[in-house]
Amino acid sequence: MMRDMDARVLACEPLAEGLTRLILYAPEIASSAKPGQFVQMLVPDNAHVLRRPISLMAYDPQAGTMTLAIQPKGRGTELICSLKAGQTVRVLGPLGTGFDAGEAKKVYFAGGGVGVAPICCAMDAFANEHARAFFGFRSAAYAYGMTQAPCAVTAVSDDGTLGEKALVTKPLLAAIHAKKPDLIMACGPAPMLAAVQKIALELDIPCQLSLEERMGCGIGACLGCNVKIVAPDGSWCYKRVCKDGPVFDAKEVAMHG
Repeated sequence: MMRDMDARVLACEPLAEGLTRLILYAPEIASSAKPGQFVQMLVPDNAHVLRRPISLMAYDPQAGTMTLAIQPKGRGTELICSLKAGQTVRVLGPLGTGFDAGEAKKVYFAGGGVGVAPICCAMDAFANEHARAFFGFRSAAYAYGMTQAPCAVTAVSDDGTLGEKALVTKPLLAAIHAKKPDLIMACGPAPMLAAVQKIALELDIPCQLSLEERMGCGIGACLGCNVKIVAPDGSWCYKRVCKDGPVFDAKEVAMHG
């Protein structure tokens, strides 16, 4: 159930280079959240009207908490990242469709950059002894989400300071050739998602992509986050990333890497 509430800040601290971890006490949202969903946060000032969409990195229904990984890219997110413990911030959520493992027994996870955060949430829910995760970062300084991962993680970086100097699709493809998964869940920059989608479609592996898109309302009203969807017969339409997504079947979304 979607709620619009004042969430109390429990912690706001550096997570990695250019990334802040925000832990909020919001029991009404945490109790109904699902992996892959997001929240819309009101900027704590009187100047920014539009809320900022932030994916869930983790949530704990029993503790009533949710953890967000936020990249301060503009004044709005900078203000959110400057919050202090004890303050409150207005949050709307949970929003959107999440990941769904269905009957899959072996899931491979792929995350890049800020997109690792929702993948961490999916791993907490769906990882088992058969699962594998593959993370790609700009460099070691930007890495996060691996120390408490519930399954084996292979990390690569653009500059070779963490793991191999490679794109995340390289170890993912090698693992697929060694043992094919039942499902791939991925989130990251558009070029990465396009590459993961290509692999999944060519090898006939079910795949779910979580799209990163600029949003206005977050509830499907403003139509500002449309994405092209292709039907099996070749026809196409537009769907809203905030309402119909952010998680889509790789077979239907038209990625442009």
